Amino acid sequence: MERDLLSKVLDAEREIQAKIESEKKRLEEKIEKARKEAEERVLREETALREQLKESVCKAEEIAEKKAGKILEAAARRAENLRSLTDEALQRVVMKYIDSILPGGRIDRPNV
Repeated sequence: MERDLLSKVLDAEREIQAKIESEKKRLEEKIEKARKEAEERVLREETALREQLKESVCKAEEIAEKKAGKILEAAARRAENLRSLTDEALQRVVMKYIDSILPGGRIDRPNV
């Protein structure tokens, strides 16, 4: 009877061990599946973020090009206005600022 009981205990122990191994394998598979899903999700998010970055850079480039174009247009208008100045008007402007341009002018002489 003792042998029969010992045999049943060993059988139960083997059965428990087999169930533990089976459960361990099932959990490892579940963990692996969750890891793969997480990696795929990260890759999708990374792809989406890269696409958003590209769009943002394109928009920023468009805005910068428009601003640069406006600046160039304004500079061209200003240059044209300066080209159309008469010699007398140009001489008045130069004479107005000549002291600050020449060495020893007002800027170099603080008491003047």
